[in-house]
Amino acid sequence: MPYPYYIIQQAAPAQGDGDSDAAKPNKFTGKDPRKLRPFITACIMVFDNKPQKFRNDRQRVSYAASFLSEIALLWWQPNLMAYPEPPIRSDWAEFIAELDKLFGEPDLTQSSERALRALTMQENHHINKYMI
Repeated sequence: MPYPYYIIQQAAPAQGDGDSDAAKPNKFTGKDPRKLRPFITACIMVFDNKPQKFRNDRQRVSYAASFLSEIALLWWQPNLMAYPEPPIRSDWAEFIAELDKLFGEPDLTQSSERALRALTMQENHHINKYMI
């Protein structure tokens, strides 16, 4: 699996009420591979902020799938209609692996290197804009 950090660990016991607000993910159309990682990250942030609501993979997959649209939704629809229910509907790791295989960047390393090489500091920018 190319992105092991996409895998959700079992939720730790909630410390608070789990009602903190995390931004909902933007719709993922599947058209721009660069938008997959931010989409997954936004989903994970919601899961982390509401552990009581997302206790299992089925709830996580269902939530993330509700933000698919256009070609990504066309890919997902047969999974909703299939009987018996396919395992991907209750397996977060499989869901993410399939999304990445079909809609992710074909060569993330090369894309990242290219983006880093293209970074240049403009005259009106400050160094903190480029620090992580």
